Amino acid sequence: MTEQTEKVAEFIELRSRADRLPRVCALTAHHHEQGQTVSIYAPHPAMAEEVDDLLWVFRQNSFIPHVRLEKAGEPLIEPVIIFSNAPEGADSDVLIVADAAELPAWFERFAYIYDFAPAYDEALREAARQRYAALKAAGYRMRFARS
Repeated sequence: MTEQTEKVAEFIELRSRADRLPRVCALTAHHHEQGQTVSIYAPHPAMAEEVDDLLWVFRQNSFIPHVRLEKAGEPLIEPVIIFSNAPEGADSDVLIVADAAELPAWFERFAYIYDFAPAYDEALREAARQRYAALKAAGYRMRFARS
């Protein structure tokens, strides 16, 4: 009999738009330091590029090995993967949704998901509520953290 992995989704409140990418990088660094692999979903290529650039300089004297999936070679060996489209061939311990209006169909392949709840914008907050409801309906144990 196979053991069922608990699925967890954690939403983190954002007080301002400027908080998003530093939080993405901090979460990535934390899980990388724990020896876990991380996938970062940034559906807009410009945001994926921003995340890529920021991971190079996020912490002084520290490097987080990462790659843009669209530019990756085979085999895929980097512990942190950034992508804008469906993550074919990318399996990670953690998924960080850097930004998304809705959850893509493939989200359930990840056991631990981080998403953000923007407190600074009502339309973005409503979209986050809908993603929260979708994750809950998919059987994820939900967590919420205030900043």
